[in-house]
Amino acid sequence: TRHNNVIAGMVPPERQAEVHAVSDPLLEELGNIFRGIALIKDLSDRTRDIVVSYGERLSSAIIARIINGATHFDSRQFIRTTTQFGKHLADLELTEKLVKQTLGSFKGNVALVPGFISSDRNSGEITNLGRGGSDYTAALIASALDARTLEIWTDVDGFMTADPRVISSAYVIDKLTFIEAMELCNFGAKVVYPPTIYPVFHKNIPILIKNTFNPSAPGTLISDENTSEGKAIKGISSINDTCLITLTGFGMVGVIGINSRIFNALARNGVSVFLVSQASSEHNTSFAVKNADAEKAVKVLREEFVNELSTGDISDITAERDLATVAVVGENMKHTPG
Repeated sequence: TRHNNVIAGMVPPERQAEVHAVSDPLLEELGNIFRGIALIKDLSDRTRDIVVSYGERLSSAIIARIINGATHFDSRQFIRTTTQFGKHLADLELTEKLVKQTLGSFKGNVALVPGFISSDRNSGEITNLGRGGSDYTAALIASALDARTLEIWTDVDGFMTADPRVISSAYVIDKLTFIEAMELCNFGAKVVYPPTIYPVFHKNIPILIKNTFNPSAPGTLISDENTSEGKAIKGISSINDTCLITLTGFGMVGVIGINSRIFNALARNGVSVFLVSQASSEHNTSFAVKNADAEKAVKVLREEFVNELSTGDISDITAERDLATVAVVGENMKHTPG
């Protein structure tokens, strides 16, 4: 009903039949998939990827008929992924080649591409780039086509000095470097999906963050230029969902390869680490993971270091859950005493 209301209210009357010829079969397909899920009472990751692709496929088909002179492309044809630890990662080399082939010679006014959805490079099955993947789709295309600028239109005025829901006096940051933006994103600022920054940083393509609902706001410009007018700190962000895991033991001091074993064991089991700290004496190593990964991380490390735990070389592996990680970000801090 929502999709049909949008078509009735926004698509020019002479094009509505054309849109329905695309949207009605898609909605029918989706209904059949839901009936299948209900009957077998099972929802696999593959089926979930197919289900969540329909929103983007429907909305892009509708919007392509609203914008004058728009040509609709299917991003599943050129955004290709590979799978690691159950996550779909963009195959950057293949994607760049296919984007150039598809869009490189495009001469129309507007190329309209659904974000977020992609396909497996080997099987061709529908995949997706994860929450926020539309930003990432845009960055992959901008990078492949050597765009002058990547604009991300969102629902906030730009990056802010802190979370405005927590700090009422927070204000918009007008300029950030790629590194500062990446740090703020990684530590909780949800303005841009973190992987978005890498493809355009690589080509030195600036990103402009703008607010769809407040287009006159200047937004935030992200580039390689560090123009902070002497400010040491640009912003503060935080992640609540943190667990700190610590390995302690005098048997770790001076022993080569302990950290390699820690992080290789975690990587083999798909545990992502976003912060690492080691005591200068090497007596302990601490690292942060998400609360959901804490149990698995401790189990993996107890198995990896079973001999060292039995001999007392490593005395303990502890997990402190429900902590927060606070990041204070600014490239100029490294040149500012105090």
